[in-house]
Amino acid sequence: MNFNYGISSELKDLNYLDDVEGSVLFRIDGNVIDSVFNDNQSQDLLRTIQWSKSNVEKVSMEMKNNNLQKVTYELNDFYILFFVVNRVTVLTTFANQNANLSLLSIEAKRKSQNISQFL
Repeated sequence: MNFNYGISSELKDLNYLDDVEGSVLFRIDGNVIDSVFNDNQSQDLLRTIQWSKSNVEKVSMEMKNNNLQKVTYELNDFYILFFVVNRVTVLTTFANQNANLSLLSIEAKRKSQNISQFL
């Protein structure tokens, strides 16, 4: 199976959830492996994405040091969920403030597990 197609498919599926603005699969060094976003991106969302890219290494180290599988931040009126995929990749999901965080957490965890099978 083509791993890019599998990852893209999982990210697109996650993006179909209500209130999800986009998702990015980052390497811990900040490089993007794949991403999917809604068509209408605000400046606040773009700043939030840039913050995530700049801080993914710190967040992943925090997660590793505290044995966490998920970390949630609130920034610029968005929720940012970071899920560990494997030792070097993190699934980052951006949702607006109306998002059901419980449902989103369950789905993002499931997607991170699915994505790990492609890597």
